Amino acid sequence: MAKKSIRSIKKLYGSVTTMLTVTDIKAAAAFYQKGIRLCQTRVMNGPDGKVIHAELALRGTTLMLGLEMPQMRSRSAKTIGASPTSFVSADGELG
Repeated sequence: MAKKSIRSIKKLYGSVTTMLTVTDIKAAAAFYQKGIRLCQTRVMNGPDGKVIHAELALRGTTLMLGLEMPQMRSRSAKTIGASPTSFVSADGELG
């Protein structure tokens, strides 16, 4: 795979991009697509064919979804038991 330059990466993402760690990327993507009308733009599968990363977008903002990886200290809100994060779309909908 060819390396991307910093300039090409800046064209893909805004100055701040959110990454959520989840236990089930497909379920999380479906939730955000239905709840706040995000559109799925990318999906990356692991060697076993399971989804390990997805990107959703809404009006130029990207939301990345990544799998929980306890060995990397990456845990989901479900595992932790709470999250300090919430989403508010431009039309005021809370997700």
